[in-house]
Amino acid sequence: MGVKLSGSLPKDDDANGMERLNSQLIRYPERRHLVVMVVDTDRINQKHDGRGGLRSEPTAGILFIEPVTDEEDVDTVLDVMSRVRAERVDDATLDFDFGVGDQFTKAANDLRTASGISFDEASNE
Repeated sequence: MGVKLSGSLPKDDDANGMERLNSQLIRYPERRHLVVMVVDTDRINQKHDGRGGLRSEPTAGILFIEPVTDEEDVDTVLDVMSRVRAERVDDATLDFDFGVGDQFTKAANDLRTASGISFDEASNE
């Protein structure tokens, strides 16, 4: 049993924000990107289970998809994903690394924040 995901993105520009990632996906194919999706049931296939019965196999269809690029928004969504994942797999580890974002940039920002230097002050020195 498993849920499949339809490979089709919404055709309507109002429902599909993936174009915003076009240049990033081409320029940095090794990077991961965070997106938020709203899905529904696209179809349900009936498969023979090998014991004379049928099992249902749903395929989710993407209704809306938006990339999350703002650093604070990325952190917020990753916090939610970590919590939900920990609950789903019964693992208390909330600091799971999804490999999203530039960890060196984040570390530099954390260091600047901790030191009290803002980006404006750093550029004026």
